[in-house]
Amino acid sequence: MKDCPNCRLKNSDGAIRCDCGYNFSSSRETAHSEKLRINPKNWVPGNGRVIGYAVGAILASLIYLGWLQLSFVQGTAPTSFRFRLFFALFFWLTDGFALTLFLMIAPWSLAVSAYRKLRGFGGIYFPVLGAFIVFTFGCVTASISPKPFFVEDQTFLQGALIAATRQGLCFLLAGIAFGASYWFFGERHVPTREKQDLA
Repeated sequence: MKDCPNCRLKNSDGAIRCDCGYNFSSSRETAHSEKLRINPKNWVPGNGRVIGYAVGAILASLIYLGWLQLSFVQGTAPTSFRFRLFFALFFWLTDGFALTLFLMIAPWSLAVSAYRKLRGFGGIYFPVLGAFIVFTFGCVTASISPKPFFVEDQTFLQGALIAATRQGLCFLLAGIAFGASYWFFGERHVPTREKQDLA
């Protein structure tokens, strides 16, 4: 037996409609659709954000690796693609870009919180912010990363300026791609009302 929420009359378990006119099947559909709808109080933002961050990091890394590939082609004697890819991956890991993507997690989380308060323009906000953070952290980590023995000693500021000169455009493009990917996969699908409620 089930009670009618409208008139409290007891109905059989298989009843579709109560004598007062209350429709049990429509209430079940409404309840089901409410469960499927994102509830801003119970919404766990991690899934979309993690995917957005991971996709953005992969795309930014591919841009960085492609940039290094072009640099190797222009600056050295002809070598195989596999050889250039190996060195690009080696520099990605040791020259600070991988560290940049790791160190960005905390400031990026703060930036996402700030976006909740701005309530809009994510398609512009995240790419611009991504460019700024990747450029800044990329120059810093490139300056503090270990240098080969044939590279002369340099101060922190000299290293950051050299990185900005040689790789600045790459950092900016990678950051724009990172921010745009994060917005597309991590934030774009969240309805505006949920964003406002979560702020």
